[in-house]
Amino acid sequence: MILKGYPDYTSPGFNINAPCPEWKWPNMIIYNKTRSAYYPLHTGPLTIKFTIKGEEYFATKERSYRVTSYSYLIFNEGQKYSARIQSDTETETVSVFFRPQFAEEVLSSFICEEDHILDNGHEDSSQPVTFMEMIYQLDGKLMPFVYKFCLAAKIGHDDKEWLEEEFYLLLKHLLVVHRKVGDEIDRIPSVKRSTKIEVYKRLNNARDYIDESYSGEIKIEDAAKAACMSNFHFLRLFKNVFGETPYQYITQKRIARAFDLILKTEMPITEVCLESGFNSLSSFSWLFKQKYGMSPEIMRDSYNDAQLKLARFKK
Repeated sequence: MILKGYPDYTSPGFNINAPCPEWKWPNMIIYNKTRSAYYPLHTGPLTIKFTIKGEEYFATKERSYRVTSYSYLIFNEGQKYSARIQSDTETETVSVFFRPQFAEEVLSSFICEEDHILDNGHEDSSQPVTFMEMIYQLDGKLMPFVYKFCLAAKIGHDDKEWLEEEFYLLLKHLLVVHRKVGDEIDRIPSVKRSTKIEVYKRLNNARDYIDESYSGEIKIEDAAKAACMSNFHFLRLFKNVFGETPYQYITQKRIARAFDLILKTEMPITEVCLESGFNSLSSFSWLFKQKYGMSPEIMRDSYNDAQLKLARFKK
């Protein structure tokens, strides 16, 4: 089922916890392209929130989330949250809702004794599939699903069998992501698993803080405060879990932002440097070349040349 826009929760008899009277929560997509929308606190199924353009905001009783392009948010079945879009420009989002028990069915279809996806090897597919509720970085394997769902919504391709297959493949990839998160949690030196999970949540709070602030002046002690840790413990655990230091993570975020600006805008390279959070043009150029194998100027020229050749080919 594909819907365009949030359901009208103000209509008489509408149940915000079960928007579809016949199936309550079927496998469903809600595609939103709007400047303003709101859906009140409700209990949902396993859900993924994608933002293609702009920002969408969510709030649980514990915390709030801001989902932007190139990231996504997972809510587990039973989580209560509200959703809001409020922007001066058009925002484009996709919400993917999995019917109850669908995740467990997908897991049981491909799990084997040698390769358990769930955190603990002794657990079987009858156990609930519980993801870490946090902001994830959108990867190359998920992006095609997002674009296909957008296109399906735009052209009205609401085919139940097609959606069922796409949802299966999407969830199969998410279970692999889930396993990776489990591996990261296991890198935290603690005896109790509950402690490991709490520390992991704190580290992700710090990473969210960095994602929000990296283009400006950012101090490691501020990120450590977001994780409720001392600087020493934060630096050590961040490197253990994510495989890079906070400084390296900040640098990569800035380089990726610069890459985006170089290809999508005509902004002068000096302005790209400053807009991405770098203070030194020479340092920025060196880091960019280390990452992409060419200077920012050559990258833009190469991209523009490719665009011109493509335009001529289309003619």
